[in-house]
Amino acid sequence: MKAALQRTQIYLPNDLRREIERYRNDESLSEYLRNAAYERLQKHKKKKVDLKKLADEVIGSIKPGGGGWGNVKDTYKYIRKMRQEEDEHWLKRWDEGRKK
Repeated sequence: MKAALQRTQIYLPNDLRREIERYRNDESLSEYLRNAAYERLQKHKKKKVDLKKLADEVIGSIKPGGGGWGNVKDTYKYIRKMRQEEDEHWLKRWDEGRKK
């Protein structure tokens, strides 16, 4: 059974259209563009799944009550402190590099 299709009009820059024509072989332009859109959507979905998996692994690695964000009372203050320490680190490295 064939999927229901919806007509969509798009405008392509001339150079993009010429490039597509060189690579689409025996596919129709519509089929080529549908396949390209499908591949891009699959990449976005995979990226979203991969990021969720990474977040789950990171959050899952934090032991309750044994460090991590659970001990941080004021996250805004904590993040500002971390950024300040990082800035100080790089300023120190910069000064050391200029002295050489």
